[in-house]
Amino acid sequence: MYRRYSQVGDGNMPLSQINRNRIKNILIILLLAALIALLVISLPLIRRQNEARSNYILRIQTECEDAVRQAYTLSRNAGSDSASNLAKIRCSIYSIRIINDISSASGSQLLDKDSLMTIQNMVDRYQEYVGAGGLRTGEYATTLQSALEELQLTVSNLE
Repeated sequence: MYRRYSQVGDGNMPLSQINRNRIKNILIILLLAALIALLVISLPLIRRQNEARSNYILRIQTECEDAVRQAYTLSRNAGSDSASNLAKIRCSIYSIRIINDISSASGSQLLDKDSLMTIQNMVDRYQEYVGAGGLRTGEYATTLQSALEELQLTVSNLE
């Protein structure tokens, strides 16, 4: 009839073990709920990060195309517009460097910083030569064009 209070639960398992199992089950449920909440929160963030990377790549590709287009318009014998075209190329390269730095700050560096600095230095040397009154700029133009074409090939392979 009346059951005496005992320390044994159903199935002859001690009550302390039953309580531990209950606590363990509650912790597992809470951890699963936290994991689901983290997934729900992180999926949009991952999607936004991928969109940002795609935007960085698109902008770098546009700037690289502009630089290559300007390099093709450079005169082979220090025309009056060479300094203007070199300034536009420098701006494009600088934009690529800034976008690359921003993307590396978010965790994914797109391009090698050294190669961008090398191209920047080529533009500087070319501009110094034109500013000093150099007339034969064909070698500088060819070197710069090939470096920019190589950069464009690298940029077109970014994903």
